Amino acid sequence: MQNNYDNQIVFGGFFARFAAYVIDSIIVWVTLLCIRIPLYFVFLHINGHILFHYTLKDIVLYLCGVSYFVLCTYYTGTTIGKRAMNLQVINANGGKLSLFNVIYRESIGRFLSGICMGLGYILVGIDQEKRGIQDILGDTRVVYRGRREKNVYQTKNPIQ
Repeated sequence: MQNNYDNQIVFGGFFARFAAYVIDSIIVWVTLLCIRIPLYFVFLHINGHILFHYTLKDIVLYLCGVSYFVLCTYYTGTTIGKRAMNLQVINANGGKLSLFNVIYRESIGRFLSGICMGLGYILVGIDQEKRGIQDILGDTRVVYRGRREKNVYQTKNPIQ
């Protein structure tokens, strides 16, 4: 007997995604700490601001942090935190993520989600498909991994 729960995509909810983000933030923080120490000595004598009040060191650290999310999401569809919570980022139509959509989602989308007291992230708990601003802009969905693979297989091959 097969129930309907196995035949549908289950979107990742707010608390599962929040827990995944906390895990990923800890990983990025430790990695950036290891990068920050050598950068301190490299940029010791450079004090100029490049973009608004950000220095070159700030920009390098930001790009390193974003690259973790972009590379993991693009190549595996998940980060270490999402993998721990059994979540995966997919395209809206179930296909492979494009590099442009991942970069747009992980940089501009996350910035816009957090700019106004995190309202873009709170939208995950309200939206029917559990999408935040970053998901809407990147045309992505965050789903539970096992459920998605079964659903895509059954959608492509309905006879079995």
